[in-house]
Amino acid sequence: MKAILIFDSVNDLLFSKWDDMFIKRMKFFNEQVNEDLNDSHNVSQLLSPIITSQRVMAAQFGNTYSSMQCKDKTTIVFDEWLDHVLMIVSEDKLEDAHRELLDCKTFVQHICGQNINMLHSPVHQEWMSVLITNRGKGDSIPGASGVIGESGATATALNALKTAAKEIKCSPYHHYHLMLFVGDKLLALYSSRGSEDLTPPDLILISIQCVAAQEYWKDVERISDDAMKIRLPWLSEENSAIVNLCASTTGSPCLPYSMHLAEVAPRITFAVLIDMELREAGTAVHVSNQILSNLKRLLLQRNLEMLPSTLDALEASLKKTTDALRKNKANANLCTRLTSRMLELRKSCTTTTPLTPETTATAMHTALEAAIEYLKPDIPSIKNIQASKELKNILTPYVEFLQVKAMRYFTLGSGAEDSGSLTLHKYVEEFPGLIHFIYVDRTTGRFMAPDMADCVDMLSPDTVKRVVSRTFSMLHEGYSAATWRRGALHVCAVTWWERREAGAGAGAGAAALDAARAPHPAAVRALPPPGDILGTFYRQLLELAFPNESQEVSMKELICVHVGLVPAPTAVQQARRLAHSVRELAAVDRAAAADLL
Repeated sequence: MKAILIFDSVNDLLFSKWDDMFIKRMKFFNEQVNEDLNDSHNVSQLLSPIITSQRVMAAQFGNTYSSMQCKDKTTIVFDEWLDHVLMIVSEDKLEDAHRELLDCKTFVQHICGQNINMLHSPVHQEWMSVLITNRGKGDSIPGASGVIGESGATATALNALKTAAKEIKCSPYHHYHLMLFVGDKLLALYSSRGSEDLTPPDLILISIQCVAAQEYWKDVERISDDAMKIRLPWLSEENSAIVNLCASTTGSPCLPYSMHLAEVAPRITFAVLIDMELREAGTAVHVSNQILSNLKRLLLQRNLEMLPSTLDALEASLKKTTDALRKNKANANLCTRLTSRMLELRKSCTTTTPLTPETTATAMHTALEAAIEYLKPDIPSIKNIQASKELKNILTPYVEFLQVKAMRYFTLGSGAEDSGSLTLHKYVEEFPGLIHFIYVDRTTGRFMAPDMADCVDMLSPDTVKRVVSRTFSMLHEGYSAATWRRGALHVCAVTWWERREAGAGAGAGAAALDAARAPHPAAVRALPPPGDILGTFYRQLLELAFPNESQEVSMKELICVHVGLVPAPTAVQQARRLAHSVRELAAVDRAAAADLL
């Protein structure tokens, strides 16, 4: 049973995605409801008391709760964003449901920006639905982005993207990224000069967009051998749309980019991201919106002690917003209105005026909505059909190889001898009893993992997901290492920190670090669950452990699965040796190591 629901400020159901079991459960709780419970109005009525309780406790008493667990094993998780409540009702574990809800919130920000009411559109509802559906169709390692390739294919793909860049005209925009995805894995990335780097969450979000497109194209017949596939119904006629990517200062998707998708071959997608040059405005409006939302909650709570500092923060943020809007030649009247609304808000909160602070805050929110509308630019037309055809011609010799690599990483046995591939360590001989391992750099969002086909008889993908989920739970409890048995398997998981050195490869010259300030287990448990798309847990944990220097430290994670006959001390010793082995492997020539990452 599962239902993903989003309610607006008056508890009306804005978005819903549920299965038949959820509807049966709702009918069981209210026998007076008509047979057809698919009407969103009826569902919102049944759940309105729970939503209202959550809102009242959070807004008026500051006593927030993020979940409810029922006796029938039903779990309900909440999250509130910009006066909207996101909810998941399921029978999943609490942390898994919370992690999925965080990802749903990220999807909303990704496709709607800060105007969540765009979900009223059937197109955006379908877009949101396909992203949720395809969230788990990539790798079994939530929150990590895989990069694959082979030295020849990688170099050819990068050269092909450079050629395509000459064909694509992005004027008047000068900053863009061209990418080739194989399945959900990034094969090559070419960025124009002066472009801001994409963050790991950005790559994960675009990979999910590509997986959704690939799944749709796979189910649709071609018009002809040479024609592009039928357009994606949740995008424009040219398979393009405005999406929001992350800003390093906020960690949330709020920067408008134009995304264009095209199929090069089955399972191979060409993605173009064009920077709409609204970085400063997008970040400033996002911060202003968040502060205003907090201010409205303080007014409901009558928390007068926090009011002056919040007003100061809002005024500083609004100044950045108006300055950024003026740089982008926005409507001068909009900037004037934002400034005047701020003066009215401060006056109403500090003196006696005919207008109440709540009314003035609502007027400020209306003015900010006009600024948010400005962050929805028109989608530029880039006419990438010819560039896609050239990419297909260049990559033709590698297509079959890449389609296989979309599902396979590398063998756990003796090293591959085919030309261009990196000869691997003989893991089976060097680590007796080792079945599977996962090595993740949580800071860069890259991972290594052997091909599951090598151990499918002993280890199913569902088992791997449960092992990863257990590792997340262990980490959330504040442990950095743990071993446990699961049936005939022995699992060893360890996390550690390394200092990043400028110009060094992944893992090169790095040494394990002790935390500058060991986080208290209670503080770790208060963080969001690990493994969401944005990597919120890892970022906040780094800030706790290394205050003022978190940008210089990376977080690594290793999970080893052995047969149960291997003694625990031996498994731990092998995990240590394997950690050194894969770190060295990740530090070799990137063109070759990309075959593993």
